[in-house]
Amino acid sequence: MTTVTRTLYATPSCVPSLRAVCRATAFVRADLWRRYGALGNVGKSAADIRKEVTAGGWYASLAVDGTIRAETTKDAVNDILTYKAAACAKVRQAIAKRASDEAERKRLYTLLKRDKWLEDRYLHRMMRRYFRHGVSSCDNQFIVRSDKHESCVRDGHLVITIHIARQYGPPIELTTNSNGKNVDLTGCNLRVIVKGEAVEIHFATAKAKGRPCGTGEIGVDKGYTEAFADSDGEHHGQTFGAVLSAYSNQVSKTGKARNRLHALEKAHRKAGRIAKAERIRKCNLGRVKLQARRDRAKQRLRTIAYQSAHTIVDKAAVVGSEDLTSPIKGKSQWRSYNRRMSAWAKGVLAQAIDEVCTQRGATHVVVNAAYTSQMDSFTGLLEGKRVGDKFYRVNGDVLQADTNAARNVRDRIRDREITRYMPHLQVKQILLARSSGATERQVASVGRRKPRQRSADKSNAQF
Repeated sequence: MTTVTRTLYATPSCVPSLRAVCRATAFVRADLWRRYGALGNVGKSAADIRKEVTAGGWYASLAVDGTIRAETTKDAVNDILTYKAAACAKVRQAIAKRASDEAERKRLYTLLKRDKWLEDRYLHRMMRRYFRHGVSSCDNQFIVRSDKHESCVRDGHLVITIHIARQYGPPIELTTNSNGKNVDLTGCNLRVIVKGEAVEIHFATAKAKGRPCGTGEIGVDKGYTEAFADSDGEHHGQTFGAVLSAYSNQVSKTGKARNRLHALEKAHRKAGRIAKAERIRKCNLGRVKLQARRDRAKQRLRTIAYQSAHTIVDKAAVVGSEDLTSPIKGKSQWRSYNRRMSAWAKGVLAQAIDEVCTQRGATHVVVNAAYTSQMDSFTGLLEGKRVGDKFYRVNGDVLQADTNAARNVRDRIRDREITRYMPHLQVKQILLARSSGATERQVASVGRRKPRQRSADKSNAQF
């Protein structure tokens, strides 16, 4: 059984009362991030922070129900500590690349795990880099405790009643668009989110185990034109790149038009035509439609990614994928390429394959991505050349580049020498050493930095 989040949509009749609660909880979130967003939480657990908040009585005077205030506090504290945990994961990678001595690496890991990184200068410097002081601008949501709401079906619609203290007003009723079938809110906290005139109610529910997975072992290469290419030669989610490119191009076109309108608005305001400038700002420079378009594109991409992940797990019990969390440095690309790749939903692809594997009982193995696209998958050696979507072997054969990379990812699942966080230079050294023609000159050249070169033919680049 896995836990997933489901969403109900409520009518906007109760939006004014909900916004009053959101304003109060927004102050709580912003203040907690100000106090504990960096060094303030060192050596403190979530329970320690909540005790400080309760003992200090910092938010007792806010015009919001006490249980809503307490649950929102808990949610904000968990967000802060999750942010710190993500920074610690980055620091662990930095330690693995820097410390070659096993004892030194273990000492640094121990200090980091015990939240005593202030005692070591290197750890302190790394945490300053990755754990910058966070802020909160979230002002449209709050948490309702499981015993402070009840639900019933009225006139064919599920109605959720939120109970609040009498001094803060009457109970809030949310009439949803659901008929209540297969919706069980017993024991669930609710996250109420106000988006414009729409109201979303998020709740957690248990999802039954999905259909059984396959029996094979497959490597996948995350792509742009398609969502995934697997080591069997199949491409999954082939409309992924078309949706992403269309959205990116439309955003670029809209942004250029908005820049012209923004300049026109400034010119009218400077000339004293304030009323016209305000009309332009109100009617032409809003973000409601832009956000709606972004949400639609994200939902389409998520659908394609999850459908593709299911087709992969239909065949495999073990799925290997690349670790693409670290950006590739030293790339000098053209503007259109950077714009499209900045919108690349690689996080959606990684989340989809991981969650589908978990739900259906398959094993997901994340491997080091270094040189998987530059290796010959038949020989396992660092030879051949990739040009666009073709990989040219040294014997003259031509392979599909993404399938070749996926085969290398599959082989790396069982590779004990190349670990996930190993630096790419060390990976290259291992690959060159495996070649029967490796020489001392090749090994010595690994540490040299090649001069930066621009792409030779931009017109033939494949996304």
